Amino acid sequence: MGKCKKRTLTRPVLESNIKREDAVKQIVEKIHSNKLDTEAKKLLTLFGITPEELTEAGATYEEAIILKRHM
Repeated sequence: MGKCKKRTLTRPVLESNIKREDAVKQIVEKIHSNKLDTEAKKLLTLFGITPEELTEAGATYEEAIILKRHM
């Protein structure tokens, strides 16, 4: 198998067809359920989501600041 095909098969599903708004909603849901994992951190870095966007989507100020410090 060639390098390109191997990379395509191992690429996570997240990077394929997700919008920024959907990513913010998923992150806020994970914050509220206390299940902040590497998938959520990848979304944060992939889209460059700011704490202000998270607070607008429903996260509390404290949750957004904690995420900013850990990233």
